[in-house]
Amino acid sequence: MVSGVGQTIAGLRGEGRGWMILTIAFGWFLITGTMLALPALLPRIISEFSVSNATAGTAITLLWLVYGIAQFPAGLLTDRLGERKMLFWSMTIGVLVAMWFTFSSSFTVFLVACGLLGIVGGLFATPRITLLSQLYPDRIGTAIGAVMAAGNIGSAVLPIVVGFVATVLGWRLGFGTIIPLFLIAVIAVWFVIPGKTDAGDAAPDTPIREVITPLLQEVTSREVVLVTAGITLTFFTFQGLTAFLTTYLISMKGLDGGTAALLYGMMFAVAAIAQPIAGSIADYLGKRLILTLITGSYAVLLVVLVVTNSFVVVVPMVLLLGTQRGATPVATAYLIATLPEDIQGTGYGLLRSVFTSVSSSAAVIVGIFADADLFDAAFLFLAGISVIATLCYFLLPESELY
Repeated sequence: MVSGVGQTIAGLRGEGRGWMILTIAFGWFLITGTMLALPALLPRIISEFSVSNATAGTAITLLWLVYGIAQFPAGLLTDRLGERKMLFWSMTIGVLVAMWFTFSSSFTVFLVACGLLGIVGGLFATPRITLLSQLYPDRIGTAIGAVMAAGNIGSAVLPIVVGFVATVLGWRLGFGTIIPLFLIAVIAVWFVIPGKTDAGDAAPDTPIREVITPLLQEVTSREVVLVTAGITLTFFTFQGLTAFLTTYLISMKGLDGGTAALLYGMMFAVAAIAQPIAGSIADYLGKRLILTLITGSYAVLLVVLVVTNSFVVVVPMVLLLGTQRGATPVATAYLIATLPEDIQGTGYGLLRSVFTSVSSSAAVIVGIFADADLFDAAFLFLAGISVIATLCYFLLPESELY
């Protein structure tokens, strides 16, 4: 086992790629950690601004909606400007957004900050995948899994750090602790990511209509439609769960705020372990099998979480929910492999806009359920969505992409 891990790390570091993947991973660590710190702070936000669960859910939905919408233009810009510039501007704007959160004086200002954070994530998400596909053409599942694992480590660590500072100094200063980390990322991207990734083969002045026509032909194939539907539904369940998991554990399972926040963070620690393992296994055993197993198991875990009130059962159920994130690098690797290299950034950006924007409604929907005293029903609804996602993955065709 140790030998296998060592070989995986050696494969990702080889040929001078180690610092690049570390820089990409650090950027994703910051973005996902900051995004997922917001749901962990929702109880404080709801209390301070005196808003309902549904209204608070609007902030999370806005974050993910803008994040999704930004994917397509980010893909277009990546094919024209290159990955380095896109990653650099994402981290630069991230510094400003962290400052904006720090000085939020009203719920409206807070909403604007959420939207801006979505832009930061959108500018980073697409070029990080296309750059990884260039760096690791034969180990793309493993590379994506490793970077996404860093994101889950951020999702485990940053909410705890921000939450601790929030307890002592307030949630605004909690976000202030992230500012210097974004500054470090800005410097790292500029000096580590090579300029050769800029200005790819696509002509900057190519008319958009000449890009869209072949793009639409590619994204309407059976494989792309099924995997995109599966990712959309999987993202929906993830966003609905994470937006209100802490609140759910407090109000429905009787946990105190500290314990709920700890379990929330530990779930992402499990996700950080699950993602590179799932990506690596799928590179060898096949992606459809792994996707079906992970997503199907997730539905079962949600049902068990709802029906039990035993603390000794709730804890492992919450932790195991983190394994759902293992499906993301596998599905992403499958999706990116179906797209021609010359429109890879644009195509992936368009599809990310679709599944991220559609799934962004989950937070509001779960919030509406919660305000109607149907919190358990909301989580059972997410379980049903996960079953449909499992079916989409199961119907993926057998092909050489596996």
